[in-house]
Amino acid sequence: MSSPALRDTLRLALTVAVVNGFASLTGLAFAIYASMAVLSVTVGNYGNTLELGRQRLVGTAVGAIVVFFGYRAWGTLPVVVALPLALLLARLIAGSLRLTVGYTVCCFVVISGWLTHEQQLDSWIPLRLFWTAFGILMALLSLRLFWPSTARLQQRQGLLQLLVDLGHTLQESLQQASAAERRRTMCQRLRTLRQSLLNLRTERVGALRELGPLASRHPVAQIWELLEHACESLMLDLDELNRLPDPQWQSLGLEHQRAAADAFSAALAERLLDWQAALGRALELQAPPQAPLPRLPPEILHNDQAKAAFQRMPPQQLQQVADRLVVLNRIDHTISSTERHWRALVR
Repeated sequence: MSSPALRDTLRLALTVAVVNGFASLTGLAFAIYASMAVLSVTVGNYGNTLELGRQRLVGTAVGAIVVFFGYRAWGTLPVVVALPLALLLARLIAGSLRLTVGYTVCCFVVISGWLTHEQQLDSWIPLRLFWTAFGILMALLSLRLFWPSTARLQQRQGLLQLLVDLGHTLQESLQQASAAERRRTMCQRLRTLRQSLLNLRTERVGALRELGPLASRHPVAQIWELLEHACESLMLDLDELNRLPDPQWQSLGLEHQRAAADAFSAALAERLLDWQAALGRALELQAPPQAPLPRLPPEILHNDQAKAAFQRMPPQQLQQVADRLVVLNRIDHTISSTERHWRALVR
């Protein structure tokens, strides 16, 4: 359905109809509270609906407790004295629980129970709680059953695909024999990857709404942000590698260093694919791969052959080799830092 407003309206109408139909079949009293709960908490996305439902259910429970015990303690007092005392107690409890919407519901339950249902609190309170919980549950189910939002799933799939594309781009850069062809191909691939990253950032607003008002603290949102920053850093580093002039490794006597750098780059590409495999196994947040991180061995720069080659090299070529190794070291730092923060999130 193309229009979100129409979709939400039809979902709400259908849910209320189902709730009213079930209430008619049960024949239980006070079924109106189920429909009220559906209308009050359904806001179009799962996260905010869950938070509103929690607030409404907790507020209803607090109000029921206050009116149940308050009426027995202060029922003999004049209403103008007893009811404000009960409301003050309800406000203190609701405030200590940091209720916002639930605070209003709590006070409404106290007033309604005290003034309208004071003679039937033993039956009214359980039914009120039951129908409220039922309405909230139906509102949450409706968001999963009737035209469910796919923003969160699309964000996850988009990030996984971005990791795969980055890994394949790095692998392809090692297989291109011609430097000109490699630069041209890499420019096109990096342009596509940047556009994919921008699209993911645009779509994240809807995905965060599904996680609720505290989405920034949610581990899923934090892993999204962590992977996004890692992908962005890797794109910048790959772009810099693509722009750097290729050192003449063989003519400089650095064949072993070239092979080690290529092997390290290939291992990094495999690591990105391992990330995708680890995150794609289940919808729940998974730990990073357990295999050791690939490392660029420092001894390749300190053996006698490398030192002799560096001494013979002109400053310009030495700078080219250093620039390329610095970028590879930066990529290594990005990978290791990302996995360290990733492990902290899943603990």
